[in-house]
Amino acid sequence: MVRIKEKTQDADAVTSTTFLTSINSWYKEDGIKVGVEKVGNLYPNKNDKKKWGVAVTLSILDDMEKCRARVIGDDGKVVMVEDETTGEERPKMEIIEDPDEVTFFFNVRIEDKEKKEFSVNPKASCFPLFNFAFQATGDLPEDNDKGFICNIDELKNSLRGIEFKAKAKKESFSGGNPYWVIIPSVAVDVEEVY
Repeated sequence: MVRIKEKTQDADAVTSTTFLTSINSWYKEDGIKVGVEKVGNLYPNKNDKKKWGVAVTLSILDDMEKCRARVIGDDGKVVMVEDETTGEERPKMEIIEDPDEVTFFFNVRIEDKEKKEFSVNPKASCFPLFNFAFQATGDLPEDNDKGFICNIDELKNSLRGIEFKAKAKKESFSGGNPYWVIIPSVAVDVEEVY
């Protein structure tokens, strides 16, 4: 008998927020070495038709003795607990050792759907990473601090195989809620220095 396979995907234990808050707490000075593993295609944002998303998966290349993570149940879903102060449901958290990867889901503003072009604002959470990649490939000047327009293929080409030390910083739009941003810097191999 032929059966339809149910599409299942376990939730990620390590999220961009748990990863960045862990860097900020325990690896603030040195950061954590990461490498771009995969860049997804553009996908529409369910809540805002002007915004689209792009997922970037990073391999964690350094040993990371402590990383915050959501607890994932046997069913592959995030285990939820009641917050004692607010009564709201929130993910149950734990500290894990040596996570393999983390995926960032970035919002971008679509400019031309057919050309798969989008704009990146300097205050966007993706700006430091995307700007860094385009600077590394020579597509943007090294001192660029302005927004830019690119397409998904250009982004994939610039991010492909890039490795760097990841640090974390909080940003906010004027009057908005603060959010964590990944700050890339050039990865330096200790053996090359000595």
